[in-house]
Amino acid sequence: MSWWWPFRRAAARAITYQDVWGSGGDALQLAGRGQERALRLAPVYAATRLLSDSVASMPLKSYIGEGTARRPMVSPPVFTRPAAVGTRYDWLHRCMTSLTLRGNAYGFVVAHDAAGWPSQVEWLHPDDVHLEDNLAATPVWFYKGRRMEPGQMFHIPAYTLPGQILGLSPIAYFATTTDTGLLAQEFGRDWFANGSTPAAVLETDKEVSKENAGILKARFKEAAQGRDIVALGLGTKYRPISVPANESQFLETIKASANQIAAIYGVPPEKVGGETGSSLTYATVEQNSIDLLTWTLRPWLARLEEALSLLRPPAEDVRFNVDAMLRTDTLTRYQTHRIARVIGLNSIDELRLLEELEPLPNGLGADYAPLTGVASNESEKK
Repeated sequence: MSWWWPFRRAAARAITYQDVWGSGGDALQLAGRGQERALRLAPVYAATRLLSDSVASMPLKSYIGEGTARRPMVSPPVFTRPAAVGTRYDWLHRCMTSLTLRGNAYGFVVAHDAAGWPSQVEWLHPDDVHLEDNLAATPVWFYKGRRMEPGQMFHIPAYTLPGQILGLSPIAYFATTTDTGLLAQEFGRDWFANGSTPAAVLETDKEVSKENAGILKARFKEAAQGRDIVALGLGTKYRPISVPANESQFLETIKASANQIAAIYGVPPEKVGGETGSSLTYATVEQNSIDLLTWTLRPWLARLEEALSLLRPPAEDVRFNVDAMLRTDTLTRYQTHRIARVIGLNSIDELRLLEELEPLPNGLGADYAPLTGVASNESEKK
C-alpha cells in the first residue's frame, strides 16, 4: 500500500487560498460559500463557536482496561500532538467546526506508530472530499479528485439517516433560516444607512420660505454637531422621528432567527442573542453549566469519545474530563474532596493535585485507605 501526504508542497511555491480553504467542484464550492456566508450571521457564529470552544477546552484522557481494572494511561501521540500544525485544542476545534457547519469531519491519517495505529490525523476541508456512493456498504473516498487508500480516511458524521454514510449539514438543510436572518441584518443596515425617512422635523406655525428653511436647518445642524445649545427662533420646535413599527420588524426577525438557530444547535437562546422562554428568575452559574453540559455538550462529547477511541486498540478508550467545566465555589469543592477522601475514592495527593498543590512529602498523601472515625455532617449536627 502506497501512502501519500497531501500537505507536502514545493518550497518555491507560495501557499494559496485554495490550499487552505479548498478547491472542490462547483457544487462543493457553492456549499462552502453558503457556509462562510452563514457565519456572517451572529447566532450561527456564536452557536458554532460555543460548541467548538467548549469541546476543545476540555481535557482529554486515555484509559486502558475494563471494569475494576480500568486505569488512566499516558495519552498516545494522536491525542497529545495530533496534527503537524497547531495544538490539541486547535485540532479538536477544527473537528467541531467542520461537524457543526457541514455535518461531517474528514480526517486524513498521515502517520502511524510502531504498532500500526494512527499517530497523526489532519482534518481536511469538506470541499475537497468526495464520496463515490453515499449508500455504499464500503465507502470509496476521494481527496482533491484522487482516490484514497483504505484506512487513510477517518470520518466522523454528525447527524445521519439510516443507510447513509454522510452526515447532514445544518447550514444546507436550514438555509432558509439563515438566509432570513441575513436578509434582516442587511435590511437593518440599509435602513439606517440609506433610509429615506428623515431623522427629525423642525416645525413652526409660521410660514417659512425655502431660503429661510435652508438657513434654519444649517443653523440647527451646526449647533447640534458641536453639541451646543440650539436657538432656533420663529417658534420652531424640534420633533424626532422614531422607527415606524412596521419597519422595525426586522429586529424581531433577528431575534426569532436567533431562537431558531439556537434550537437547531441545541444551545441556550440567550447564548446566541435570542430570548429564553423560561420563567425562572434565578439560576446559579453552576446550574447553568450543568444544563449546558447535559443537554448541549454531552451528545457531542459521546460522539467524539466513541469515534476517537477507534483510533486506538480495543482495550483503550478516550474520555473527556467534564468536571473541568463545572467550577464550584471553594466550600463546595472542599466538601466534595472530603467525601472523596472519607470513602477512599481519592488519595490526599490526588486531591492536592486537583488544587494544583505539590504532593505531601515522604509519600504521606499516597494512601487510599478510607478514613475512619470521621463524623459526617449529619452526625456532627446531632
